[in-house]
Amino acid sequence: MTDQIARTFTPDRLNDDGSTTITMKRCCNGCGEYLGDVTDAEVDRAIAGLPALDVRGECDHCRPLVELEAEGCTTWQLTPRSYGDIDRRLDKLGVFAKGYWEFVDGKNTTVGMRVGVKPGHVVARFGDWIVRHPDGGFTVHEAPAPAAVVSSAAGTPGSTR
Repeated sequence: MTDQIARTFTPDRLNDDGSTTITMKRCCNGCGEYLGDVTDAEVDRAIAGLPALDVRGECDHCRPLVELEAEGCTTWQLTPRSYGDIDRRLDKLGVFAKGYWEFVDGKNTTVGMRVGVKPGHVVARFGDWIVRHPDGGFTVHEAPAPAAVVSSAAGTPGSTR
């Protein structure tokens, strides 16, 4: 699991000349929530062309997924793009899965996936994480609710996305 570090969160600063000074922010690799200021080491990695480290362990929302993975669980984030891959993986495991549909703007639309046979099935919506436990059972880790959009000058963690 990623060691949790104490990140500062420097708010945007409105300068006397009307300009704004900002500090680059780091977001969670899993859900995209703001975690705080980017560290010097992260900037050095980016300059060197290295990929960003996994910081999901610093995120209040994604930390439980990191802990589940450490316990041997497999996790998949369900998106329209990952749907087919997850469906094929579940099929290879012999697990029943099918689309989960709702009426959206008057049209029957796929909004997620049903995993397992009723009554013991789970439903994951796009953005949620499907968790397969070592015992073969499934749970869903719901995506975080969208943060309210506020002025970027407010500079509070998770205030904008």
